[in-house]
Amino acid sequence: MTATASEHTQANAFTAQLHSAFPEHGTPDPRARETLLARLHAHYVSYMAGPESFASIPRLNSDPELTAVEDAWLRWEDAQVDMSRLPATGKEFKDWFLTVADQHTQPEFCEYLAHKASLEEMALFFMGEELVDSKFDDLMAMVQIGTEGHTKLTIAENYWDEMGEGELDAVHTRMFEHSAVYMRARLADAGVDRGRLHCPEAFENACLLLMYGIHRHLNPRALGAMGVLEQSASPRFQAMVDGCDRLGVPADVIDYQRVHVHVDADHGAEWFDGVFVPLVDRSPELLREISLGVATRVRVANAYYQRIWHVMRDLTS
Repeated sequence: MTATASEHTQANAFTAQLHSAFPEHGTPDPRARETLLARLHAHYVSYMAGPESFASIPRLNSDPELTAVEDAWLRWEDAQVDMSRLPATGKEFKDWFLTVADQHTQPEFCEYLAHKASLEEMALFFMGEELVDSKFDDLMAMVQIGTEGHTKLTIAENYWDEMGEGELDAVHTRMFEHSAVYMRARLADAGVDRGRLHCPEAFENACLLLMYGIHRHLNPRALGAMGVLEQSASPRFQAMVDGCDRLGVPADVIDYQRVHVHVDADHGAEWFDGVFVPLVDRSPELLREISLGVATRVRVANAYYQRIWHVMRDLTS
């Protein structure tokens, strides 16, 4: 087979995989979806590597296949949103946003974390959350770019909180890594394979904010997605704290979660007043993009929490 024929065969196989993962009609193929989103996640994380990795950091949009995955995924996600139910004016946005955010709190899952989850189940959940939380300070820095006035100051204040208000050991990602080290060890002790987390829903949840943050034209969606995350996260953090206390997890291991019970509640209110209020009346197009970020984050995260809850319960079934 010639090199040209081989390339043609590979291109056809990739196109078929893309259509299977993000079909215009019908149900997505989970295996194809997981494969493509895992590849996309590795690509995004490589952009956020430290200075010492400068030589291996890829150039933006240098891979046409990854660009195709992004485009197909965005089209698929937009098709899941009922555009007629998005707010049409800034005045409508507040009630709509609070209603949608309330649907993102996952009360049954939180109840399970607080009162029923085993230590191994809790540890597995921590590992799922690591895909997002371990990069959250960089995401917060990225969404500041291009903002101005009260919006920039609000995001900057949130970023300062992420930085532990200047105290190294209180930097939030550093605190989360302390949690993750303990939970990884618990899974290893129990012989639980973290590969159980490899599913399309986990990579969707991990990739969404990274895609929105890395691509500047998706910045309004990033602001919407991060706003609804901040608004709705406190109950999950409280459930994690309650569950870990019940299971005898050392207090220092859950400092990150304990801090975020109150921090995210404050951030949610600040984000609405400081970020959304100055922007949602700028133009119908900007309002639509922010709202799409909110709605898509909720769909992706709800699917993720339902899937990871199923994976957790499989440990004890």
